[in-house]
Amino acid sequence: MKTIRLFKMLFFISILVVSSMSAATKLSLGNETKVYDKIFEKISEIRIGVDTKTINKIKNPFLVIYKKKSESNTTKKPKIIYVLDGIFENKAKVNGKWRKKYSRVGIYKIVKVKRKSVILRNANGTKELFIRKNNGSKIKFSTK
Repeated sequence: MKTIRLFKMLFFISILVVSSMSAATKLSLGNETKVYDKIFEKISEIRIGVDTKTINKIKNPFLVIYKKKSESNTTKKPKIIYVLDGIFENKAKVNGKWRKKYSRVGIYKIVKVKRKSVILRNANGTKELFIRKNNGSKIKFSTK
C-alpha cells in the first residue's frame, strides 16, 4: 500500500518537472536580455575617479561642535514647576493632585493652606505658591 502511494507521488512529481521544463523552453526573453546586457556593459566600464591629493585638499563637509569644558563639568538640575490649581478647606490641588496639609510635594512640604495660596517649606527655605488664574498668564511664585 505504501509502495503504491510512493509510486503515485513520484509519478506526479516527474510529470510536474517535465511540464515545467517544457514551459521554460517555450519562454523567450528576446529583447529583454539585450537591454540588460547593455546595462551590465556600461557598469563594467573602467571609470577614472579623483586622485588622492585632490581628495585630501577638500574641506570636511561635516560640522563639528565641541563642548566647552565648563558645560560638561556642571550638572544642571531640572527646574520643577509647581502649579496650584485650587484650594478646598484644608486641601490644595498642586500639579493636578489633591494634597492635605503636611503632605509632600516634590522636595517641599505643605505647611499652611491659605485662602488664595499655599506655603511650601523644605530645609533650604519657604515658598508661597498662589492659585493660577484662568489664562495662566498671571502665575505668582514668591520666595520668603
